[in-house]
Amino acid sequence: MLRDNEMIASFTTRRNQKGNLGVFSASRALTPSTRRPGASAIGNRQSKIGNQVIGNRLAGCFLLLSLAATSLGASEPIQYQLDLRSPASHRVEVVMTVGGASPSTEFQFPAWNNLYQIRDFARTVSDLTAECDGGQERLARIDLETWRAEAKPCAKLSLRYDVYVSGPTPFSSDVDGTHAFLNFAMLLFYLPRERERAVHVKLLVPDGWKVASLLEEDADGFHAPNYDLLVDSPAEAGQFQDYSYSQAGATYRVVVHADPKDYSPDRLLASLSRITATETALMRDVPFSRYTFILHFPQEAPGGGGMEHRNGAAITVRARGLHDHWEGLESVAAHEFFHLWNVKRIRPQLLEPIDYVHGNDTRDLWFCEGVTSTYGELALLRAGMVSRKAFYAHLASAISELQSRPARLFQSVELSGLEAWFEKYSDYFRPERSISYYNKGELLGYLLDLALRHATGNAVGLDDVMCRLNDDFARRGRYYTETDLRNAMAQVAPTFGGLEAFFADYVSGTRELDYATYLNYAGLELESQSAGSARLGFESSVDSTSQVRVDYVERHSAAAQAGLALGDILQEMNGQPLRDSPGNLLAQLKPEQDMKLQVLRGGNVIEIEYRLETNGETNYRVKEISHPSAEQLLVREGWLAGKTAAAIAKNN
Repeated sequence: MLRDNEMIASFTTRRNQKGNLGVFSASRALTPSTRRPGASAIGNRQSKIGNQVIGNRLAGCFLLLSLAATSLGASEPIQYQLDLRSPASHRVEVVMTVGGASPSTEFQFPAWNNLYQIRDFARTVSDLTAECDGGQERLARIDLETWRAEAKPCAKLSLRYDVYVSGPTPFSSDVDGTHAFLNFAMLLFYLPRERERAVHVKLLVPDGWKVASLLEEDADGFHAPNYDLLVDSPAEAGQFQDYSYSQAGATYRVVVHADPKDYSPDRLLASLSRITATETALMRDVPFSRYTFILHFPQEAPGGGGMEHRNGAAITVRARGLHDHWEGLESVAAHEFFHLWNVKRIRPQLLEPIDYVHGNDTRDLWFCEGVTSTYGELALLRAGMVSRKAFYAHLASAISELQSRPARLFQSVELSGLEAWFEKYSDYFRPERSISYYNKGELLGYLLDLALRHATGNAVGLDDVMCRLNDDFARRGRYYTETDLRNAMAQVAPTFGGLEAFFADYVSGTRELDYATYLNYAGLELESQSAGSARLGFESSVDSTSQVRVDYVERHSAAAQAGLALGDILQEMNGQPLRDSPGNLLAQLKPEQDMKLQVLRGGNVIEIEYRLETNGETNYRVKEISHPSAEQLLVREGWLAGKTAAAIAKNN
């Protein structure tokens, strides 16, 4: 997953320089004993006299028939029908049918998915009704996410309801007059006691629309072996552009909802194919036969980002971003594609089983997301899509980002991951309150790689750890713990004696990262100097209505003294309409420059004027030392090219 703010952090420096789901059938043949539970007990009852005997036997027969029907129905997939034929209303009409429903069947609606935020998806559900075998069924509301049917079995239990959806993609569903993007966790109930039951989805779409999904297709829709894989497989419907390419025995489908004039298909496929070739070679693995990119390039959007899925990714980038910063799309794609291993298959135990109501323990996100960012950037470098100079600049920018946040002194990267659930609150992102597990996790990935290569004379690196985790956990269907993670590193590089201290100091602790030592392993050094750039005195973001809203105002800053307040909507800056956060326009501003903001507050337009201050932050630069040793060069070349000493010697 890569959200808009992580996207900006990922490629701002470069801007300045810079399928199968393994489907199986959940049904099984019913033996006589499973078809007729309790039959032998009824047959062995002692006979009684007259009508009582007949009555008991008849009751037993009815019970057997009821239970048999329920058992047979329970082997059928749960059916979902989604009607999208009124897309301009932003409403989806859903029918869910459960065959062989048990008495008191419970239904739940997820409270979260994709983003680590409790978003209460049930709030979008309306007009919920139920039927049991054609008759009205009463549903009891148990809590915000849970409903319960009556205490009787149903051969066919159906729910009917509407869901209101209105973006933004890729972290939400979106239905409008031009297309539909469906994240199924935001649309579909599940049975908490039967989440492993097979599912089938049928989509009713407007004339002229087509459908693309990460799910397996059949004659009447799409299917998955269980609910978890269903909601990890979004769908796109509309009049999208559709491309594909083949590579290493797999087919890559590229679905694009955009104005064809806003991008080059040839350039798009060239970028994606270089990324997929580099990363599958790195992992020595192609664990799918089909992978699907769903891409949205809107003219305007409140945000953007990427969302990984088991056999695909959904990515949203503003069209104007493609024109000016194509590398931003490449960075997101490289990050999301690497997720097909790291987090989707190489998966921490703490994320399983998924708790769709309360959320999971997310302290491992530094590795799941941060190290994925490490490899997203390394993949672009190793694919020849960015230069070493640009990579060094990105690394320096990542260091600057962490060092600019005072919260690094008390919030560990592990705690940052655990507190990911606070990220729906804009004030949580204050530098004094939090760091990013993306940012520090990415840096830890680089430092770990350098440490492993230094300790082993470049015999192994972090690449080998990832492949070991893939072999020992992903391919065996196992989940790892932090102990497993450390053990994998120790097994790959037994000569790395600083492993325990690394985790204690940098993962669970808040010790300042020793950049100088680790970079020196590769003959690199870190230079620093005062930034001398403009300081806005506030932070802002584009909200869901495409308005630029102030999220945070620094205490005692010139902006605060001029009267700028939390929640203000920024309409103009220096006479120009604002469509983006001023924080993304800092390169155009200088210290001591006059700033004039037009602000909307409580229905009133206010003019705020002040003079920009000088940023007291430090800028960093990563550079190669003049006379590196042979050992340092070996580590450097291995790290940047993704090669071990043996591979380098063979090539030479």
